[in-house]
Amino acid sequence: MTLEDACRWFDLDDEDTDEVVAAAARITADTELSARVADVVRQLGDHLEELKPWKLLDLPALFDPVAEPDASAALRWLYVVAFAEFLPRTLEAHLRRGVPEAVSHATLADLGRHVRIARRLYGVRACIEQNWLQAHLRGLLYDLGRLQFNLGRLELRQTELDEARIAATPGTVVVETHIPEVGPLDSDAVDASLARVQGFFATHFPELGTIRFATCDSWLLDPQLSEIVPGSNIARFGARYRLFRTAHESDQSALDFVFRAPTTPRGDLPRDTRLQRGLLDHLAAGQHIEARYGWLELPGAGLSTG
Repeated sequence: MTLEDACRWFDLDDEDTDEVVAAAARITADTELSARVADVVRQLGDHLEELKPWKLLDLPALFDPVAEPDASAALRWLYVVAFAEFLPRTLEAHLRRGVPEAVSHATLADLGRHVRIARRLYGVRACIEQNWLQAHLRGLLYDLGRLQFNLGRLELRQTELDEARIAATPGTVVVETHIPEVGPLDSDAVDASLARVQGFFATHFPELGTIRFATCDSWLLDPQLSEIVPGSNIARFGARYRLFRTAHESDQSALDFVFRAPTTPRGDLPRDTRLQRGLLDHLAAGQHIEARYGWLELPGAGLSTG
């Protein structure tokens, strides 16, 4: 597989691809950067399909997109070069498990989506979400329509699980739910994604048995959204999940997701949509948005493997 082939899997545009190719040449000529790429590839291989999706790999930020927007192409694209080198192993794992090619394409295209988000946020051509994207390369995260799901295990204590009334124990395999930026959070589309989950993982990860539960850790589960934007797709999405007690303040995460303008003063943010107005008014009143962690039981009728 050529580097250009990998960039197509990642859904990078021509200009990004040209920069990645140029960066790869500079990295190859630099002993320290080449060693860093080799270490990333090694870490991905060491933890391929390991059911702990986060906090396993050492993938530090290589530059600050706000303070260093003109960082060298080698630093801005190093993780893409490493991911491209590892990509054949990811695709081999998908093929071994019979994952449909369309799912592989949709899953890996998330890299390009986040590159474009970084461009909107900071005006920089770069990959800055390496810790998020490593789960895709390690064969744990899959795009199943409107939502993405990655394999993981419940890490709460039994008392916390009992309080949330989930029939599970610490270490139970679950899928964690993620909401990519691909348009409205339409309820029918969400239903269709959730209906695919059990069939997909039963077919392609049969050794894990039936996966009963999906979890989600997001400000989108904050019950206050039912008052901030009542009757909205976002409020309906959050209402699907029963909440664990864990919560933490998430004002900035909500602002970043809604506005994609992290360096813009809050008073200069637009108020074009009901969500924008509601969020800004809520925060201006001295209130906060909380990230909540919740669970739902997956529908068992979705047996499609696609």
